[in-house]
Amino acid sequence: MKHKFNNVKTAKKVVRSNRVNFSGNVLGKTVSLSGNDSQNINKITNLMVDIIRRQRRLWRKEITDWQAGRYAFYQSEIPKNYQMQEVYDDVLLDGHLTCVTEQRTLRTTNKKYIFTVNGIKDDKLSELIEDKEWFETIIDEAHKSIYRGETFIFIKDFEKGNIKEVELIDRGIHIPGQKILLSDINGNSGIDVSEVNDVLLYAKFYNNIGILEKATPYAILKRHSWGSWDEFEEMFGVPIRIAKVASQSDAVKNEVASWLEEMGSAAYGVFPIGTEIEIKENSKTDAFNVFYMKIQALDKELSKLILHQTMTTENGSSRSQGEVHENTLEEVTKSDKKKMLSFLNKRLVTAMRLIGYKIPDNAKIGIEQTVDPKEQIKIDTELMGNGYVLKKQYIEKTYGVEIERMPSEDRPLKEKTTMGKA
Repeated sequence: MKHKFNNVKTAKKVVRSNRVNFSGNVLGKTVSLSGNDSQNINKITNLMVDIIRRQRRLWRKEITDWQAGRYAFYQSEIPKNYQMQEVYDDVLLDGHLTCVTEQRTLRTTNKKYIFTVNGIKDDKLSELIEDKEWFETIIDEAHKSIYRGETFIFIKDFEKGNIKEVELIDRGIHIPGQKILLSDINGNSGIDVSEVNDVLLYAKFYNNIGILEKATPYAILKRHSWGSWDEFEEMFGVPIRIAKVASQSDAVKNEVASWLEEMGSAAYGVFPIGTEIEIKENSKTDAFNVFYMKIQALDKELSKLILHQTMTTENGSSRSQGEVHENTLEEVTKSDKKKMLSFLNKRLVTAMRLIGYKIPDNAKIGIEQTVDPKEQIKIDTELMGNGYVLKKQYIEKTYGVEIERMPSEDRPLKEKTTMGKA
């Protein structure tokens, strides 16, 4: 499918370009070598540059990298996003940060999304998105815009009325705050995609830069504490062994030293007469708490930042406090669900109609409501006690059981209810 885009030569000068063809590469700039191309120096150079620019930079990120990324993101002329995204890749290696972000995401993406028409589930339309890999990818990446900022999802492969594959467009090539994709992360030219609403899905559930901007300093400081704790363990965690020898010979000293080294973690050793072995243990048994308490404090800060509470990832002190924290997380999840449904109905459903899906104007995507059996059985018991009769199909669907036969209708209702309670 071909679209018209604005070719951005500079941040201030915008001119109309030719038609751009989206294909395997986001910008239709696919570089490949075959046949005589292996002798084409220009194509080989383009291929090498294209590969190098897309390599992840895996060195450890520090506070200075975070500050440089923020400076590049917020600069007024031509802001860049790739430095912050590289920092995010690094800090998401933190186990606790991964836990809390995944916990928040799964509370939204694990729901069953369906199509409804006038508020009633439409099974045929719902089959268009149920158990579809591309749909799961879309809702997952869209929700992660909370953490990483503006997100573009490319409908990479489709035929009329059938999406086959989608992929995330590298966030590093976005111009922050503008719907413009750069030709490469270091370039100043790109294409304006603000009017593309069929093969590009734009998601922003938080702000342009994402909540990880605030989480990064905590994750980096936590890693420093882990490193310091590791050094402390090496220095003081293992008792120091001191050998005292009567001989002043360097050869004897070196020999005894090699025996100590070879001894390793063994509980015994053989030494010449006159050698005294002294073991010095660290008397400050609580010194590790300096690092441990700091790591715990940073984990709590990350939990409060992402989940707005701590007790769903830490041990709570009481049931009542745990319920308050759980209710707080439910409010966060409720907000995420509203944003997800808004995105799906505004962006995805519009795109699906444009690429050939037959979706009525009064159809929309919603979340199927599930029933908690423990709560529902209380409601059903109350209804039966007031004289209402439940259908066999309802009972089977609600409680997931198969009923061979219902109680005889000529039996007194009170007797049925009493037996049900028993």
